[in-house]
Amino acid sequence: MKAEELLKLIEGMENEERWKLLDMIYDKYYNTRSKPKMEERLSNLEKDIEYISKKIGIHDMYFNRSNERED
Repeated sequence: MKAEELLKLIEGMENEERWKLLDMIYDKYYNTRSKPKMEERLSNLEKDIEYISKKIGIHDMYFNRSNERED
């Protein structure tokens, strides 16, 4: 397959799939970090979810307290 043909196929892909392809190419040829990119993303996502859960819990507690006072 020629580069021009490959480029046309890539241009026909959905945006999300193009980003996946770019990530895969980057990880395969250019990533020199010790952790693969996907593992790092998952780790960051877990930290974000934990942080957001704590914030939601606090706001939920305040919301419930304010509703109890109205009753």
